Amino acid sequence: MLPPWYPMTIEMPAVIINSQRLVKTFLFPLLMQLSDRTTQTLMAVIATILIVAALRATQPISMPLAFAFFIAVLVYPLQRWFNRYIPHWLSLVLVLLLLAGVLGLAVGALEISAEIIEPKAPEYLNRLQQMAESAQSWAQARGFPVSQFSSGQNSNQLTQEAIGGIKSLLSALSLFVLVVSLLVLLLLEVNQYKEKTQRAFPSRTSDRLINAVGSMSEKLRRYLFVMTLTSFLTGVLTSILCFILGVDLAFVWGLIAFVLNYIPTLGSIIAVIPPTLVALVFNGVGRGIATLIGLAVLQVAIGNFVDPRLQGKTLQLSPFIALISIVFWGWVWGIPGAILGVPMTVAIILLCQEFDSTRGIAIVLGEVEKSKS
Repeated sequence: MLPPWYPMTIEMPAVIINSQRLVKTFLFPLLMQLSDRTTQTLMAVIATILIVAALRATQPISMPLAFAFFIAVLVYPLQRWFNRYIPHWLSLVLVLLLLAGVLGLAVGALEISAEIIEPKAPEYLNRLQQMAESAQSWAQARGFPVSQFSSGQNSNQLTQEAIGGIKSLLSALSLFVLVVSLLVLLLLEVNQYKEKTQRAFPSRTSDRLINAVGSMSEKLRRYLFVMTLTSFLTGVLTSILCFILGVDLAFVWGLIAFVLNYIPTLGSIIAVIPPTLVALVFNGVGRGIATLIGLAVLQVAIGNFVDPRLQGKTLQLSPFIALISIVFWGWVWGIPGAILGVPMTVAIILLCQEFDSTRGIAIVLGEVEKSKS
């Protein structure tokens, strides 16, 4: 009696032969008949997949390099202005000192927020505990299962969270050191970029590449500058509105609104939620509704009137593309990738806009200005 797998040993060569015939008689001629445009499209798709895989595999280097690149784009005009009056190395030192000052302001803002939250924390915790106990009693009275946590579990959980916090802090410090190191190297080499590009590529290609990168950098710089300006305006007005309405932690909500406003549309929606919830819990329903309406009107006014006037028609990123950018780059690089998601997508759109063959990608990803050529 033949074993059960015996027929497969007979049919397998036939399957292989038929597959080879299929490739020779159908697939290969089809590939040969593809137009140059289709071939270029397939090659572009393959190259994109390989680039994404490479970025994901080289995350410890490529992600800090992206951070350093965006910072360099922002500060290079300042360094170039310093170079007119002082030596190159001294201008680099001044730029780094200014960046350190900005970082110090950010840390100071976080410290002020912590000092504001600290005396309020016991009151908030007691109120949240009362709400949790009320919800637990309501659920038990209606027969819903309610889980119980022992103090030992809470202690172990706090220990694990403390260890995780220390690891996150060390990781952030190492990332900061690497970003600063790469930034210094980029600023040292940026003046030689044009010369090296002209030597590496033919004259026509090098000119197009230099012009494309220069135009992209200028537009990206404008985009980030306008985003910073509107974010600052949003944060200040959010703090003022919360202070007028008597919502606790007005400065903290303004700081959160400033940070989240860098995420188009989605960040504005998220920034409204925390102060509204605090107003509902601690100031009553009427104050909560007033906070919601006031912050929503503020976000809509800045997003639909102020930002378009400052930004012009250079770039308008849709909420859907912004969300996809955050999710995609978060998958590639983790949390830092989610932070860089929107700027990375904006840079890609602006770079694609500079070439006729890729301008369609720029139009699909974001509404960009029409080419003047």
